[in-house]
Amino acid sequence: MIPLPFLEYNLSHPHPKGHWFLLATVVVFLAITPVLVLVNFTTLGFELVPRLQSEWRDASAPLETWWGTRRLPPLLRPRTPRCQPKDLGRGDNFRVTGSLFDYTVMSTWNTSHTNATGVQDQERVEYKGESFANCYVSTARYDYSMAAQTHSVIVGVYCPGYKEYPIELTMQTTVTFSWELSQDFIGQYYGGGIDLDRINFTTTDYRKTVLAVLEVISTDAVSIFYKPNLPVPPLSIRVFFNKLDAETAMLPDRTTTSRLTYVNGTQLDQYPSEAFIYINTIYNLVYVVMDAVNHDLGNNAPNMFKNASRLNEVVYNNTVPPGINETNWATGVGNQSWYYGQIPSPFQTWAQALRNGQPANISLANVGGPDKSAMATAYICPTYELKPTNALLSSVFVGSATMTLSIWGAWMFFTAFLARRIMAPQVICYCDDCKARRLREAMRLEEFRRRTANLRGAGIFTNLLARLGVTGRSKNIIYPEDLDPEDHGYNAVPHSGRPMLEHASDSKKVSDFDDSPTGEK
Repeated sequence: MIPLPFLEYNLSHPHPKGHWFLLATVVVFLAITPVLVLVNFTTLGFELVPRLQSEWRDASAPLETWWGTRRLPPLLRPRTPRCQPKDLGRGDNFRVTGSLFDYTVMSTWNTSHTNATGVQDQERVEYKGESFANCYVSTARYDYSMAAQTHSVIVGVYCPGYKEYPIELTMQTTVTFSWELSQDFIGQYYGGGIDLDRINFTTTDYRKTVLAVLEVISTDAVSIFYKPNLPVPPLSIRVFFNKLDAETAMLPDRTTTSRLTYVNGTQLDQYPSEAFIYINTIYNLVYVVMDAVNHDLGNNAPNMFKNASRLNEVVYNNTVPPGINETNWATGVGNQSWYYGQIPSPFQTWAQALRNGQPANISLANVGGPDKSAMATAYICPTYELKPTNALLSSVFVGSATMTLSIWGAWMFFTAFLARRIMAPQVICYCDDCKARRLREAMRLEEFRRRTANLRGAGIFTNLLARLGVTGRSKNIIYPEDLDPEDHGYNAVPHSGRPMLEHASDSKKVSDFDDSPTGEK
């Protein structure tokens, strides 16, 4: 068994050509110390801090800072964990980056998952900044309420998903228009307490153009329904359009369902023909809202805000029907837009004026749109930030000192190995102290062997104490035969401190003294 090593320090000889080793040591450490400090500052001088970011970032995204991808080798580039994803499920409300409408999630279907019966179930899914550009308007419903004096368009949106994000998503948004600013979509968009007349509409922001078109077309609807043009005014009207074509984004000529209820409670099975005077008003409002939603989603469906010629295709003049006075339609006192006042002459409706390029500051040419279509939210992302000064200095100092000591140990090992390789052959000699030390080492080794032999049947704890030297040493020590103090005349040599030649056989003795006891030269 191998004994535990004893702690000793043996003096060594200086390196041959020591001045070259000293010079090399100084040069190497002068060159490597700044590098170690820089490496530790780069790797230890920063800490991960959670931050809110508007864009998703995965773990492979490069850091656009001075310690990023362009200035450091790949092994030293910091890698940040990915952002915390959002979860998306039924009932959630959010906006996309276009930031025009609020969408409510109706269902989420993960097409890559099925349960044991093979039937899909709704589930909350991860959202990591995927695009909504493949979503489109699939349904539209118009609701009119005389009691609340509101016109609402409920738009259904369908997202079929794609290979990288196999999630089928359905959602809807409701756009309500009213005489009262607090109930109207335009007033709610800007918030209460803001004088809308102060808002500058000369900007080229596409949101201002979309809101302006919605405002003037909804003014037509609110004004026309406010006038008593039927013998019995309608209490409520509901018109529903289903399975809209994503390629053409056109409403069918026949509605899926339509229902009108009069103020006296009468409700016919079929939509009454006398109420057809409101059809163009309803279609105009639904088309404008539908195109605005498609534009907000950033999809490729046709809409008037990307192609101004579509305005004349889907928006009707909606002029005064026969038998109705012009002042009892869309014009008249009180029937004015918040931003643009009265309908410019000679037009009868805002829709007719818009088709003819009026008002002049509502231009559908070069409206622009959102750069991308993603959820407008904030992600919690770990971000590198510089440590405080005290923590920075301590981290860099400890790291640099540790690496320097490690390199110093490796350097000393290398130089010692190199020195032994280039050292000239020398005669090995021993002084009296060396011989005594060798004797003590042999005695310790023999004592350890005896102690181990005596403790073969002892317990683990006793063996451990014996190895550590806790137990008493054996008094009767038998010296090894090759190092017996009485053998070879070791004790006959006085302690003079003079170095002596290694004891060897007569045929190999070498001496530099003429009066050697061996009589040889």
